[in-house]
Formats: sequence, structure tokens, C-alpha cells
Amino acid sequence: MSPGVLTSGRASVYWWLLCLPLTGCSVIDEYIRPKPAIAEQWQAPLPHGGSVASLTDWWAQFKDPVLDQLLAESQKESPSLEIALANIRVARANVLSARAQGIPDLSSTGSITRSKGGGGGAFPASTIEIDSISLDASWEVDLFGKVKAAKQAAKAQLEAKKIAWHDARLTLAAEVANNYVNYRACQASVQALKQAYESRSETARLTGISARAGFSAPSDLALAEAATRASESTLDGQQAECDGLVKALVELTNLPEPALRTLLAKGHGMPEPAMFDVSTMPANLLIRRPDLAIDERNLAEASANIGVSKAQLYPSLTLTGSIGYRRTNFNGTVTRTDSWSYGPSLKLPIFDGGTLRADLAEARANFDSLLATYKQDVRKAVKEVEQALVNLDSATRRAQSEQASAQQYQQYFQAAEINWKSGGLDLLSLEDARRQKINAELNVITQQKNRVLQWIALYKAFGGDWLETRQTVKSPLKPMEKR
Repeated sequence: MSPGVLTSGRASVYWWLLCLPLTGCSVIDEYIRPKPAIAEQWQAPLPHGGSVASLTDWWAQFKDPVLDQLLAESQKESPSLEIALANIRVARANVLSARAQGIPDLSSTGSITRSKGGGGGAFPASTIEIDSISLDASWEVDLFGKVKAAKQAAKAQLEAKKIAWHDARLTLAAEVANNYVNYRACQASVQALKQAYESRSETARLTGISARAGFSAPSDLALAEAATRASESTLDGQQAECDGLVKALVELTNLPEPALRTLLAKGHGMPEPAMFDVSTMPANLLIRRPDLAIDERNLAEASANIGVSKAQLYPSLTLTGSIGYRRTNFNGTVTRTDSWSYGPSLKLPIFDGGTLRADLAEARANFDSLLATYKQDVRKAVKEVEQALVNLDSATRRAQSEQASAQQYQQYFQAAEINWKSGGLDLLSLEDARRQKINAELNVITQQKNRVLQWIALYKAFGGDWLETRQTVKSPLKPMEKR
């Protein structure tokens, strides 16, 4: 090697060593939180009227003890939450591993050996005892920010997993509430259909008396009985739907079904949610919604991984040191030896067939993919809020219209029934009036249910109260780490 090359090589080493006392010769680009384009205000009509409540502890504002207990039971033991918590523990372990890369590594080895050999003839057997112990240390100097980037990636991953736990809690609560509301609506429909069945049964009884007395045609009796059986079938189908919702709540809460049915029997009527302020600007969804916060943390992790891959292209410097002690006993003659060594080790990537640059290209492509996903999810979040606002406004107005319609159909049926009993109306017309009354009652229940479900959908679309909950539950399931 020529003196010029030696001089150049030494200068490079000196330059790298010069980086040590400085803040570092990092090649890592600073991560900048993206700001996707988003509308400045909501286009759908905002709910109005009544008292506006906060999203904090929103479920308690339903003032429904049965719902409160179902939500509490679902949070006690949920596989989805356990999965999210396990992911947090994995991410915490990764953070510890990343931090360990930036501190010196210290290891020790020791050995004791005894051996005997020789002997026979004029040479006596010899005994050798060797005791040794050594202490080795190494430290990879983070010249170009590889270790720092790895720590940033692990930290961003941990933050994403914590937010995912809050997202899982929000999703679970909304699912329990949706099933509970559907169950209450189903039970209300059962009651309406029971009344319809009893009314038709009474009509069939009166028609039978009239037919046997010769005042009504046999066809009227057949129509009345057919209508009764059809009403009975509809009632059975509705009851089966309610039973199916009970099974769903058993899965979500892990309560024994008899205990769950006892609990459900304590409540009656449709729960009434409190309205909350939805004048928040669309841009606030970026921090309000946990799924968008997860996307942003995934982006931060991907950006840090680009730094890790980029730093792999540059030299790495490792400082190593070792001290040792060795004692040898040879047939009673003891010798002791102490040893030590230290020095730097420089690794320079020269040729790897393009593997490192391919890794860097993959990391950059992964970042671009996650950025596109983030932008897509932002648009989806805005759409979900807009749709929830439209559906809530529609459900509110339709519930009022259906209520007014049901009252008119009720009056119409009562008049038709009086007219039928006096002989002024045929049975077919009476059944048509009854059918319209029943449909109107069921429509009222459906729209009342839809209104509550749309409030829950809007709550979830806004990200729920996870920001407030995060302040009180900063480190989810810390005791679980003791397992």
C-alpha cells in the first residue's frame, strides 16, 4: 500500500474519531409529521337542540345501569384487549432491546480444567490444572445515528401499540352498545308483535263465533286464522332475533347466559344518548381518532427505519477491551499470567451485491406506502363523520315523522275495528288497517333504534373519548408485565 493511501486512510479514521465527542455525524433525516389535505368544515348538518355534553365518560350519560354494567363486564376479560396488551409488551421489549444497542456490552467467561496423562516406564504421570477467567467489553459507537434511529423506531412502535389498545377498547364498547340497543329495539318489536298476535287471535275468536252462528262466511274465519298464524310466525322470528343478540352479548361480556338474561330483564326501553359538541373542525380528527394516530406513529417508525437502513451504508466503529487471568499448576509448579487488550475496530462496507441499498429502497417504499395509507384513512375518517351526521339528521327527522304516522294509523285502526264489529266493514279491510298500524309501530321502533345507533356511530367516528381516557390510563396493564 502506498504512503498516500495510508495517509488518506489515517485521515479518515481521525475524521470518524473526531465525531465521537460531537453530537454525532448522523445521516438520519428528521421526521416531520405529515399534514394531509382536509376540509376546513363539515358539510353535513350538525345536530342541534337540547343540552350538549362532553365526550368524556359519554356512556355514563346514557343513564342506563344495565348498559354500564355490560360495558364494565366486557372490559374485564376481552380477547381483543388481551391481544392488544400482549402487543404492547412485545413493543416494550423491543424498546429495551433497541436501548441496549447503545450501551457497552460486558461479558465474562471462566473455566477450570484438570487433566492427567503420561506415566509408565521411567516417566511418572503428570497432572495439569488450569484456572482462567476473562472479562470482555465492546461498544459500537453510534457514529451515523443507526442506534438512535432504531430507538426512535421502537418507541414509535410502542406508542402505536398503546393507541391500538385504546382503539380496541373504543371498538369493543361501541360493539357492546350496538348489540344492546339492537336488543332493546328487538324486545320492543316483540311486544308490538305480541299485541298484534293477541289482537288477531281475538279477531279470529269473534269471527269463529260469528261464522258458527251463520253471520259470517267460512272464508272470513279462514282469513282470520291465517292472519293469526302469520302473526305468530313473525313473532317467533322476532324472538329468535332477540335470542341471537343475547348470544352476541354473552360473547362480548363473557357473562353466563342466565346471569345476562337476568341483567337484561332489569332494563326497559331504548337508552337515550346525550348529544355532544360536534363543531370540532375536521383537521382535529388527525389527533382525535386513534386509528389515524396509529397511522402517524407507523409513519414515524417507518421514517426511523429508513435512517437505520441508511446508516448501514456507512462505516461502523466498535471499541473493544479485554482483561484476563490464567493460573496453571503443572505437577506442583504454579504459574500465573495476566493479560489485557483494547483498541478500536472499524468495519467498512465495500461490496455486498447491492443488499444494503436494496434494504434502503425497501424502507423508503414502505414509508411511501404507509403515507398513502394515512392519507386514505384520513379521507375515510372524514367520510365516516359526514355520513354519520347525515344519517343522524335523517334518523332524527324520520323518527318524528314515523311517530306522527303511527298515531294516525292507530286512530284509523281503532275506527276500522269499531266499524267491523258493527258490520260496516269487511274482515279483509280490517286486516289491512291492522297491518298498516303494526308496520307503523315497528317503523317507529326502527327509527328510534337508528337514531341511537347513529349517535354511537358518530361517537366512534369522532374517535370517542380515548384522548381523555389516555390521561387516566397512561400505561395499560402494567401488572401484566410481571407474568
